[in-house]
Amino acid sequence: MIADRIKLNLLVILVIANSNCLAIADDTRARPSSVPQPVSDQGLPPLPGPSGSAIRGGSYGTLPPEAKVVLEQMDCKVGNPTKAKVLQIPGQDGKTDFMVTDRSDSRFHYWIRSFAGTEGTTGYLAQLNGCPAWTVGMRAYISKDGRAPEDVTATILARGGLPDEKAMKKYMDQGASELFAQSRKLDRVPVVRWVAEADPDQELVLDNRTFDHGGLVHGGFLVWAGDHFEVRQKVAAAMWPCDGKPIDCDDDPFVEGR
Repeated sequence: MIADRIKLNLLVILVIANSNCLAIADDTRARPSSVPQPVSDQGLPPLPGPSGSAIRGGSYGTLPPEAKVVLEQMDCKVGNPTKAKVLQIPGQDGKTDFMVTDRSDSRFHYWIRSFAGTEGTTGYLAQLNGCPAWTVGMRAYISKDGRAPEDVTATILARGGLPDEKAMKKYMDQGASELFAQSRKLDRVPVVRWVAEADPDQELVLDNRTFDHGGLVHGGFLVWAGDHFEVRQKVAAAMWPCDGKPIDCDDDPFVEGR
């Protein structure tokens, strides 16, 4: 009799324990994780290696507070810098954008271009080259209403528009470089262009992405559209002004109205 009662009590305990475990498991599955999701380490095509963060114009002065916020978000330890090369650029709706770097050459540690937007939105393109952090290529960020900038690089890449790995392998097998960012017009327009350069001693087979008489491969344009970045295959001539060089003015079907 006593033995039967002990067995019954043990059975009740096991049933209760099992029910609690299932409840905990269900609660764990339902509760969203508080662990930050990793950001993709695939970046946008980077600044060109030889010229790096070269900025035409501007002057050395204090790092803009907004730039410091972005750098801190990227784990770039700048402390309290008093010297950075800053170029002020007319932005949207009478606002002022900036392009900034610690040094205007290939040995830069950080580079940022800001883009004023609509309804409290600001975009940033940034690249780190050891401060002590590095980025994989260029990265894009958006800040809304003064909140911390959000990395939107993966979103841009997911929308597509750049040549895929297979296409780039075809060009690189013919001696072309990897894609890099043409940033020299960022002092006038909110547009970056990505290109690959042909080997001057090896002609590329012409296709729907080659231009400049086969000297360049068109990767796409990254345009700041006021509240987001978007990749476009073509832009109007006003968005990619001609500097009087063949690369800018001749044999470029991706710039319309020229």
